[in-house]
Amino acid sequence: MTKKTLRLTFPQWQGGINPPYYEGSHILDWLAPKSDSMECVKVPVKTNFDDEVPVTDGVAWKEELLEQQKAAYAICEEKDPDRIIVLGGDCSVEQAPFDYLHGKYPEDTAVIWMDAHPDFTRPKDAPNEHSMVLGNLIGDGAPDFAAMVKHPFRKEDIIYAGIIADHLESWEEEYQKEYQMKFLTPDQLLDDSEALLAWLREGGYRHVMIHWDLDVLSPEDFRCLLCAEPHIPPVEYAVGEMTLDQILRIIQDVSKEFDVVALGITEFIPWDIMRFRKGLNELDIFRK
Repeated sequence: MTKKTLRLTFPQWQGGINPPYYEGSHILDWLAPKSDSMECVKVPVKTNFDDEVPVTDGVAWKEELLEQQKAAYAICEEKDPDRIIVLGGDCSVEQAPFDYLHGKYPEDTAVIWMDAHPDFTRPKDAPNEHSMVLGNLIGDGAPDFAAMVKHPFRKEDIIYAGIIADHLESWEEEYQKEYQMKFLTPDQLLDDSEALLAWLREGGYRHVMIHWDLDVLSPEDFRCLLCAEPHIPPVEYAVGEMTLDQILRIIQDVSKEFDVVALGITEFIPWDIMRFRKGLNELDIFRK
């Protein structure tokens, strides 16, 4: 029986309080392959980029984010896919698809969180909801968003891959001590995927969901990253250290042994394309 794949473009930017995520999602939608077996759907997202940022209960753009999450849940339930590819947008785009698929595959399912950051905060720590999404999925994070999760994950079924574990924020260190999340550093995945594959085998997993925040990549190798914005000082937050080839190898190695039911790609910011388009739009010859 052929499995049904949903290709979900979700240009949500409010979770990162960063409008370029919206543009990045649409360019990623153009770049990413399509096939006849896929159903392609876009989640409607508000584009009031220039409005003052509202913060409610410690969460920026809370009402807009809740509305968009509900829309994503409704699409998943209506389309009833067996697999979902998510093209974000900020990291919070993965809550609804991962939760939905966990209801379909409640047993023997692991989550690989490929990210430079743990995405496990609470509203008291920072207002950016995209940094709370993994907390939401295990029943913590932002309360109103966590309450939407119908099929929460166990922390034992989640592993970080490529996280910069020695550059956590103070509250992230506290949550790591509290939850003892399993993680693999870039060095542990440098030459092969065996440490990750061994963890999956030992856990008896059959299905895998993969979160791929592009910021797991090094800006020395890949430039379409938040931290690689041209002409800005070096950032102070954790910066990824992995290469594109390493991440592609990991995903392919996992796919050879396990049923990858979800792949989310998030936080793609093609700075040069956006700057070039803006510049061309300002040239008189294009406006006559």
